Amino acid sequence: MPQHVQQQRSSHGRIATRRLRRGAAVRASAQNDRTKRAAAPPMSELVTAEDEETRMWRERAEDSERKLEQMTLQMQRLQQSVDATSETRPNVNAPPPQSRQVSDTTNEDGSDVSPSGNSKRLLYTQGLTLEPALKEFWYPVDYSSRLDGGTLIPLELFDIPWVIWRNNEGEVCAVKDSCAHRACPLSLGKVSETGCVQCPYHGWEYDKSGTVKKMPSTPFAKNVKVENLVVREADGLIWAWPGEPSRAESTPIPSLLPEGSNFEQHAQIQLDVPVEHGLLMENLLDLSHAPFTHTSTFAKGWPIPDSVKFHLDSGMGIVSGAWDPYPIDMQFVEPCFVISTIGLAAPGDIRRGVKAEDCDKHLRQVHACVPASEGKTRLLYLMHLDFWPWMKNLPLMEELWLSQANQVLGEDLRLVLGQQERMLKSQGDVWGAPVAYDKVGVRYRRWRNQLASCDETKCEVETTELD
Repeated sequence: MPQHVQQQRSSHGRIATRRLRRGAAVRASAQNDRTKRAAAPPMSELVTAEDEETRMWRERAEDSERKLEQMTLQMQRLQQSVDATSETRPNVNAPPPQSRQVSDTTNEDGSDVSPSGNSKRLLYTQGLTLEPALKEFWYPVDYSSRLDGGTLIPLELFDIPWVIWRNNEGEVCAVKDSCAHRACPLSLGKVSETGCVQCPYHGWEYDKSGTVKKMPSTPFAKNVKVENLVVREADGLIWAWPGEPSRAESTPIPSLLPEGSNFEQHAQIQLDVPVEHGLLMENLLDLSHAPFTHTSTFAKGWPIPDSVKFHLDSGMGIVSGAWDPYPIDMQFVEPCFVISTIGLAAPGDIRRGVKAEDCDKHLRQVHACVPASEGKTRLLYLMHLDFWPWMKNLPLMEELWLSQANQVLGEDLRLVLGQQERMLKSQGDVWGAPVAYDKVGVRYRRWRNQLASCDETKCEVETTELD
C-alpha cells in the first residue's frame, strides 16, 4: 500500500477516536446532571430553608437592636450622672475638685466658734495643688547649725529647686539650683574661695544675688544670672520667703521658741516626706487616731477612750486648745506649724484625765511642714523639754530621737500615703464624713480654702453639725 494512503488512514483513525471520547464525555455529563436533579430537593423545600435562614438573621438583628437600645439608655444615665457630678465638682482648674458639705464644731456651751460667725461651710481639697497665696509666708527650710562655711544644702520649695550656702561674710545665700549655662545643679559644686557657689560643670560662680561673677576659659558675658531667694536667720533656723520679695521685709518671722526659761532644746530633725503637706498637717492635727495607729511607739498601751474632744481657747495661732482626755495642748500657727505641749506625770508617762498645765514635766514639739513640691513635704521637727537638761549632752541622743521620730512617722506614713493615692485617683473623699474630734483639721482645711479664695456665699450649706 502506498505510504500516503497509510498516513491518511491513520489520521482518520485518530479523528474517530477523539469523536468517540467526546461522545462518551457528553453522555457522562448528561448522566451526572440527571443524577443531581434527581437528588435535589423540591423548590418548596429550598424556599423553606431560605426562610429559616432569613428568620435566624432577622432574630439576631432584632436582638442586637434591643441590646443597642439598652446600651444607649445606660450611656444616657451615665452621662446624666457625669453632668450632675460636674455641677458639684469642677475641674482641677476651677476648685473644688473634691468637695464635701460639712460644718465646723461648736463650743461646749453651744456657741459658734467659727471666725465668720457662720458654722456652715464647704470643705474641699485641691489634690496636690499648692495655693499661690501660700507663698506669702516665711518658711523654715533648715537649721543654722547645719550650714557651715563650705556646705551646700539643696532643697525644694514650691516646686523650685534651691541651693543654700554661707558666703565669706557668714551670710546665708540661696539661689536657684540650676546653672544659667547648661542647667547643671549648682548643689553638686562647691563654695569657692570668694564665697560664691561654683558650678561643677564649667566653673561658673554665682554670688548671693544670683549674678555670675566668674566664667573661666571664655570671655565674660555680662548680665547673666539665676534667680535668688530671700533668706534670713532667726532662732537658730534658716527662713525663706518664696513669695513676692517686696513683701518680705514688712512681714515678721514667727517665733517657734517656747515661753519660759525652763525649756531646753533636745532635738532638731529634718526629714523629707513623700506626702502633700496639707495631708501631713491634718494628720499631725489629729490626736484621736493615736491609740489605733501608734501602737508601737508613744501610744503603746493607751486604752481607747469613750470620747475624744478638743476644747478651743484663745491661745496663739489660727487654732489653739486642749485635747480631752489627753494632757496635750495644741496650736495650728499659719502657714505650716503644729505646736504641741505634752504634760507628763513622769518621763514618758502620759496620763488621761489631767491637763497639760497641771503636770510637772512637759515635752514641747514643733512640726513645720514646708511645701517642697506637689506630693512632697520638707519636715522640720524641734523638741524641747523642761526637765533633765543634762540629758541633751548624752552621747547618741540625737540619733535616739531621730530613730524615734522615724518610727512614729512610719506608723503615720503608710496611712497618709494611702489617703493621697485615693485622693489622686478620685477613689475617696479625704473629708468624706468629719466628726467632732476632727475640729482642728476642719479649721485648718477652712483656712486653706480661704487662701484659695473660696466664695463664702457658695460655702454656706445646710448640713449635720459635727457635735
